Amino acid sequence: MTNKSASDQPATEKPMTTMNESAADTSWPSRKAVGLPVQVAAQAGALLRAWTRDPGIVVQSLLFPTFMLLMFQLVFGKSVTQLGVGASVYGNTGLVALVGALYGTVATAMSLIHERDSGLLSRMWTLPVARSGFIAGRLTAEAVRTGLSTIVLFLVALSLGFRFEQGVAAGIGAWVVPMIFAVGVAVPVIALATVASGTQAVQLLGGVFLFLLFFNSGFAPVSEYPGWLQPAVRYQPMTPAIDAIRGLTEGGAVAAPLLGTIAWTIGLVIVFGPLAVRGYRRACEER
Repeated sequence: MTNKSASDQPATEKPMTTMNESAADTSWPSRKAVGLPVQVAAQAGALLRAWTRDPGIVVQSLLFPTFMLLMFQLVFGKSVTQLGVGASVYGNTGLVALVGALYGTVATAMSLIHERDSGLLSRMWTLPVARSGFIAGRLTAEAVRTGLSTIVLFLVALSLGFRFEQGVAAGIGAWVVPMIFAVGVAVPVIALATVASGTQAVQLLGGVFLFLLFFNSGFAPVSEYPGWLQPAVRYQPMTPAIDAIRGLTEGGAVAAPLLGTIAWTIGLVIVFGPLAVRGYRRACEER
């Protein structure tokens, strides 16, 4: 008569046992930080895949440079060649490869602003990865994007008389030059995109890029410009890069213009790199 059924046992004993068991069994796996090279590769790959689905980036990176090369060569090609400084297709190809890098960064800056405003940057900022990997991955993606568009441009230029007269190794060097240039240009563009309240500020870069587009050694030798304008043409960042590409393909000076391109890239990174890092961090933390 005094025996109690199981249902009459104190109700507190079973929950205590269950809580203890669940506490013992709950062992979440530790979140191991991803190495910087892996993070950079993953970030760059994700950006490149996203950019292929963005019509604006595809047009600015591939179609616009191709159309521009055909137009320059058909309209100005014969006149520039008659100046006696070599076939115009070499200067025009180098010029347009850099133009693709310039305007491609503007298109990707627009996507960066969208990522900031949508909160995507903030969500990625919480991942257990190195903070430097975000900008490093974006710069890597810019370089790869420019490299791919340069390959397409070189293939089109081959039909216009463009040749790798200095050999395969030099041709690879000519392909790398626009990628170096793109990294230098991308840093100030990223710095502006992370602090701009909208896309209008980034679009204003088009005015600056127009000056670089029309006043360089790709259209004509520096000596053909007015004397007062020659220093600006000679020392703007596109001129040494164009000369380096021409030297590595058609022939001519290589060391000085290549060093000039590298110096411009390093200078832009040193000046605008800290601004880009602070702007990127603020864009992530304020959303």
